[in-house]
Amino acid sequence: MTDKVLQSGTHIARYDAVEKPDHAFEAQVFVRLTREPEVAETYIPAGIFPTEEEALAGARERAQRALKEHEF
Repeated sequence: MTDKVLQSGTHIARYDAVEKPDHAFEAQVFVRLTREPEVAETYIPAGIFPTEEEALAGARERAQRALKEHEF
């Protein structure tokens, strides 16, 4: 998993796209406070997409919304 990271103040959102067995891609977002370890991350599902590029775009958009709306 190649992580992409956004940060806003004291919060971090990691996002990525993971290929599933049916060759679709799951967009994944994980958010946490910067001072917390990764084990404390909250998972936010961001959807299933037909291509990796679409999944990454969807995940990034969802990560940005999570940071903006303080969804932790």
